[in-house]
Amino acid sequence: MTQVDAKLAGLTRELEAFLALLEEEASALAAGDSDRIGELVRLRQDASLRLAGHWKELADLLGLPPQAGFAALRDRAMAGAPPAPAWRNLESLTREAARLNQINGRLIEEQMRRNQAALQVLQSAVSSRGLYGADGRVSDFPNLNRSIDTA
Repeated sequence: MTQVDAKLAGLTRELEAFLALLEEEASALAAGDSDRIGELVRLRQDASLRLAGHWKELADLLGLPPQAGFAALRDRAMAGAPPAPAWRNLESLTREAARLNQINGRLIEEQMRRNQAALQVLQSAVSSRGLYGADGRVSDFPNLNRSIDTA
């Protein structure tokens, strides 16, 4: 196994782990599990840093800058030969990660819209100074002139 193959294998393993995190994040977002989402955000940030490190190492090994795109890395590594299965697999995993990331982004946006709507309802209730009475209806602010014995 060449150094490039070893780096490619490490990058692939890290990307597979990242995909698993994205799938778990999607499930937590769909379920509204905010505790799990908080934990997954931290894990995802750590995984992103590891992925970036693997990418930089592969780019360095191939003599390319870290911001080089996938095609540039593949073309340099394959030197004009058709892409090896490992490169095709990595490209497929990359597309899947982009797809899941986009889905999770939509789920986050929807959750934010719901939270914003709920917050607006609560703010509206506070600004109208209405309270819920024993019958469940909104009543005016309590009569502050009453004493406890007449309440």
